[in-house]
Formats: sequence, structure tokens, C-alpha cells
Amino acid sequence: MHKEIKSFTGLRALALWGVILYHLYPHKIVGGYLGVVMFFLLSGYLLMGQHLSEKNHAPLKKFAKQYKKLTPPLVFVVAVVVFIAAIAFQGEFRDVAASGISAIFGVNNYQQILRGFSYFDLHGKFLPFTHFWALSAQLQFYLIWAILRTFCGKNRGKLALSLVVTGGISLLLMPLMTPFTKDITRIYYGTDTRYFAFAVGALAGLIGEKGSFKGSQKAKTLPAAGLLLLMLLSFAFFRTSAFLYYGGMALFSIVGAALLLYTAKDDNMTAKALGNPLLRYFGTRSYELYLWQYPVMLVFQQAFSHSELSYFVVVLLQLPVLFILGEVTYRLFKRPVKKRIWTVSAAALVLMTLIGTFAFSPARMAAKEKAEAKKIEAQEKEAAKAQAPEPIDDENLSDEIKEINRRWPQVALGEKEVNALAARDGLMIGDSLTEMEAEYIKLLLPKFTVDGMKNRQMKKGLEVLQSHDLSALSEDAPIVIQLGTNYDFNTKVLDDLIAATGEHPVYLVNTVMPDPWEEPVNEKLANAAKASKRVHLIDWHKIAKEEDELFISDHTHPKNLGLYLFPQVVAKGIMPSVKPVKAKPKEDKAPDEKAGEDKKEEGREKPAEEE
Repeated sequence: MHKEIKSFTGLRALALWGVILYHLYPHKIVGGYLGVVMFFLLSGYLLMGQHLSEKNHAPLKKFAKQYKKLTPPLVFVVAVVVFIAAIAFQGEFRDVAASGISAIFGVNNYQQILRGFSYFDLHGKFLPFTHFWALSAQLQFYLIWAILRTFCGKNRGKLALSLVVTGGISLLLMPLMTPFTKDITRIYYGTDTRYFAFAVGALAGLIGEKGSFKGSQKAKTLPAAGLLLLMLLSFAFFRTSAFLYYGGMALFSIVGAALLLYTAKDDNMTAKALGNPLLRYFGTRSYELYLWQYPVMLVFQQAFSHSELSYFVVVLLQLPVLFILGEVTYRLFKRPVKKRIWTVSAAALVLMTLIGTFAFSPARMAAKEKAEAKKIEAQEKEAAKAQAPEPIDDENLSDEIKEINRRWPQVALGEKEVNALAARDGLMIGDSLTEMEAEYIKLLLPKFTVDGMKNRQMKKGLEVLQSHDLSALSEDAPIVIQLGTNYDFNTKVLDDLIAATGEHPVYLVNTVMPDPWEEPVNEKLANAAKASKRVHLIDWHKIAKEEDELFISDHTHPKNLGLYLFPQVVAKGIMPSVKPVKAKPKEDKAPDEKAGEDKKEEGREKPAEEE
């Protein structure tokens, strides 16, 4: 058996935490996805070391052994999560089951590509096996490795050449395919475009075992520390951009491979630091923790999607659950104890079932309905107590507006306001929420230009705004911006967008969603509204955050009454820029009374002057 390299176990832990933090805080740990590249590099290096040290040459048998080793924990996690999906996420059950089965057979990455499950368009959806694309890609690398070994035998030169050629082709495919691929997920998931990282790791393993780095690396503490720091900084700051696919990922692979070469002997201070007990603990359980992390995160996001608890608190609640499940799975499959195996299995199953059904149990749903009823009752009492200067006249309006007026008096609209809104021109730009709501917005704002598009981010807002002729609008026409659902943004991006609106009043609609960037996005929108008298906040979050029944399963896009509530919140928000409709002059007397008085006049005696 190949000797454990303690520093590599520590690097595996850091790569794991890079991925975990990227999943939890993608807007903060923007380069954490590079942890997957480190996994690929480590796999290539270690497999080359095993190949060079083993006596029996049976590559395909070795591949079968690797598959057999990885599959049992995977099947266990898939079975538990699919069971939870069947109970609590029935709408997504088929996709969850299909994704889990494809992962077991090692083709999850291509299943997601064929189904169009974009890695960058998953917010609010319960697709808990999205991260298994990397596991499937790794299994496919193992198969390619087995084929190369079968072809090359024990000839190291031939094997090195085959890795250079296949890795080089993969390295070129990424930048060559990128301009012609609509969805970058194809590049990100593809075995052909990601294989080069594994090949670079394997070549590093050859150099480390038989090449110029096979000797002691005691003197390489500082270079190793520098490369380690560079890796960690990449996790924190290497955000996805065109550069990533035009050489950035290749550059990181080379830096990562150099770090492996400097630490592989466990004999310098940097390598020893990587081999500390804490990192080794997470490193030895990295596979099990990786399997569980994404499903646990999504279950907690769904369960607390309309909770007042901050996202940070939700993260703190889920981490102990993740550690318990990782430890249970590790002990179950890495350290099997026959007398306890069924107890441990049952414990994990019960734990995840409790988590999965917590937010969806009949008792909780009943309690929630009761709380909602009390909330509506309180709203009605509050509305009854309020002494409005002018009562809302909504008798001639739709049933939806009447119901919204009753339940949310703070956004109530009367007939005069609705008529005034119908005459107001303006522009609204947004993402899929605006796109979905366009026809409903037009019911209240028929003269508005409504431009929404799926996956649109704030950084695209300026481009979208400039595509519209603002001079065609009235000078005081409002511009409504509903962006921020799909990702966080830099404050300057929003400032530039607001500046491009000229002198028009600007209304920023904040967000309701289960994603970690909800809070920072809403904070930036609120700050922008405070910074300028021309900019105003439409607080959709305050109205709808705790109204679970208004949203579809992604907890972001409205349904039923929510489809009418969102446009009314927007319409109420822009009322300061809407000119009131002049009321028709009222007649002093009813027609019948006036006719009667005319008859009386006819019977009267005329004054002397008129005679």
C-alpha cells in the first residue's frame, strides 16, 4: 500500500473547505471552486505514485477497485437524500432521483449537461447532487488512466508522452470551445475540458517520484509557503471570468502541481504544518463531507427560506449536522463495525429524515397556518384602526386588488390611484422575476416598458438600460430596477447604473430569496436609496419575506396571489412619481331635483325690470 502523504491529506482538507465555503458564500469565497482542481491534481499525483510502486500491472482491475471503494458511501447518501426528496420535495423528486442514479454510474456531469442544469442557474432549486459532477468526472479520469496504463504498460516515457498529449488536447479544448458554447456549464462540467488538471497532477507525480524532485525538499519551506498562500488567495479572490477559461485554470493547476512537488516528502515546515491533526481530520473525511455538504445546505436553505434568522445563523446550525453525517458515513464505510453497522445506518437515516421533514411536517404546517391566520387578523385590526385621510375606493377594481388591499393595507390602491398609474409611462428592467411578472405588471402599468430576462445580473443592468431610448420617456418617468436575485454585485456597478438614468426618479426593488447574497444585496440597495433623493427603495422583502405561501418551491418567484402582489408593491412604490387624476366636477343637485326647480322658476312672477 502506498504510504500516506500527510501534507496531501491537509491539502485535501483545504480544498474541501474551499468548496464548502464557495457553496455557502459564493459571493464572498469567489474562487473556492478551485478546490475541485486541487482534488483532480491530488488524484493524478497519487495514482501515478501507486502505479510506479505497484508490482502487479492490472489497470482495469485497479479501476474496478477504485469504483468499488467510492460507490458504497455514494449509494448511501443518494438513497437517504432521495428518500427525503420523496417526502419533502416531491416536485423535484424525478430530477433528484435521476441525478443520483447518474452519479452512481459515474455520468452525473453529462446528465446535467444534457438536461440543461446550469451550474450557474440553480438558485432556489432543490437539486442536491449538483456537486457530483466532479465525482463523475474523477471516475471518468480513472477510466482514462486505466486505458493509458493498459496501452503504455510499465514504460514511463510512453506514459509521460501520452499524458502530455491527452492533457495538452484537453488544455486547448477549454479556450477553443469557450467562444462557441452558450452555457459555460458545458466547459465547466466536461471531462474533455477538465482532464488536463488530472494529467498535470499525474505528470507532477512522475517528477516527484522519479524525476528531479524525488529527493529531500527540506530547503523548500518558503517557496512551498508562498505557493500555499497563493492557493488560499486564489480560493478567496479568483472569481469566475473569461480569464478562467482562457488560461486561468491551467495556471492554477501548474501552481497547485508545484505545491504538491514541494510538500510531497513531508519534510519541510510548510508540509508539516499541512499535516497537523485538525487538517488531517477533515482530510481523511473529505470524501464523506463532500458527499453530504450540498444536500445538507439545500435542506437548511429550504427549511429556513422564509425565516427571520440570518443566513449566518442558518450556516452555524447546519455545520454540526454536516460533521455528524460525515463522521457517521466515514465510520460506516471506512471503519466498519459489524455489531454497530445497522445502528449507525439507522441513526443517519433518522437524522436526515428529521431535517428533511422539519419544515414540512403536518404539525408544523398546521402551526404555520394558525400563525398566518393570526397575522392576517392582526393586519385587519391594524387596518381598521388606521384613520386614513381618504378612504380607499376599490369597489370597481379586480378581486385580487381588493384582497391585497385587505391583507396588506400598506400597499392598498384605490380606483383613483389605479387610473393614475394607467397613465404613467416608465421603464422597468429586471431578471427572471420581472420577466415572469411582465403581464401582471402591465395590468397596473400598461404604458411601462418591461424588460426582464432569466439569469440577468446587476452587472448587465447598464447595458440593458442603454439599449432603451430614455428620451422617449417623459422627463419625470420613473425607472424601476429589479436586479440582484442572481448574484451579489459591486457597489460601483449600481452607482454607474443609477448615474446612467439621468434625472429620472429611480426605484430599486429589493429581493426575497434563500441564497446567501440576499442580505448584502438588499443592504446595498438600501444604502443607494439613502444616498440620493432621486433614488427610492421598494421594499418587496419587508412585505413578502415571511409569506411562504406566496412563492413557488424556489422561494423567489411568486405564485397565486403573489403574482398580483408583486406588481402592486411596485406600483404603490412609484406613486410619488405618479400624477393624480383630476376628479370630475361634481353636480350640486341630482338631475331630477334640478328639473323640479326649473319648473318652479317657470311658475314664478318675473321682476319688474325684466318685464
